[in-house]
Amino acid sequence: MEAEISSSKPMQDDEKAGSLGPWAFLRAGLPGGFSGAGWQLMFAWLGFQLLSSTLWAHHLRKLAGWSALPSYWGEQLTTRDVWEMAVNGNLAEHPLGFWTPLLVLAFLGWALWAGWKVQAEAVALKPRFAPWILGLLDACLLGILPILLVQGSLTWALEKIGSTGIQGLGWTELIGGALVRLVAISAFLLQWWLCRLHRAGAPEGGWRLGSWSALGSHLGHSFLRLWMHPLQWGLLLAGGVVLRFGLHAAVLALAWRWGGGSPAKVWAFLALEALATVVAAWLMGWMLRAVAGFWRHDTHLREEIRQLKRRAAGQPVEA
Repeated sequence: MEAEISSSKPMQDDEKAGSLGPWAFLRAGLPGGFSGAGWQLMFAWLGFQLLSSTLWAHHLRKLAGWSALPSYWGEQLTTRDVWEMAVNGNLAEHPLGFWTPLLVLAFLGWALWAGWKVQAEAVALKPRFAPWILGLLDACLLGILPILLVQGSLTWALEKIGSTGIQGLGWTELIGGALVRLVAISAFLLQWWLCRLHRAGAPEGGWRLGSWSALGSHLGHSFLRLWMHPLQWGLLLAGGVVLRFGLHAAVLALAWRWGGGSPAKVWAFLALEALATVVAAWLMGWMLRAVAGFWRHDTHLREEIRQLKRRAAGQPVEA
């Protein structure tokens, strides 16, 4: 079949001659991270991570009336200390303050929109709002149930392994379960990325999808683009989660060892955390571009197959 597709219409390059998994587009997605949309993505996540945390720390300082962070950073807190802060520090009444959640939502929205611009830029599409929001609804319809089923099965298996009582396996459910949940969130985002791309650039009508058959085709193709390559997508998503959160964990572990005997050490920790956030955002942009390349290739391949079927049925081939 692939040979017939290749001979039915000249391809621009060999990459379009057959079906390829998402791994094949990692190299193509590597450059381009420092474009306008790429910088927006990195600055949005930087603001989300640092400014929201800074406002929350300032809020806690106002509740306590003072801050001992430079002197006591790195010391372990007992359960009683946490209880005292939660109960006597008025955290139950005002856990985050007013500005912290507002700023978190603002920067999170900016980051999600910047990610859409990165994808659209990678495949020369216009980043419209309608495909972005309608793609999210498509992802909720297609992705929530199967992703939750897979996550629940893996979490159940990890709980069984962790409850065997074998030394060293007690951490399996704690660490592995957290990883599975984070990968599940990434899988839902991936389904959204695929749905919005298809709505923005699908040849059968774009984001409007004026007929039920076009809508069904869109949903079916978007679903299959994720679940026809579960191993490759799963490894890519898990690797991305480990890299991004591993960067933050490494900075936190280093700061814990340093302690906080001076404000300079605290500022050094913030600088390292900012660097880790920018690198993690760049990695996410790389993944966004790789997904866009995979979608473009899959769309071209499906169009070639459709034209081949029309030719085989004696119907005119569309230009």
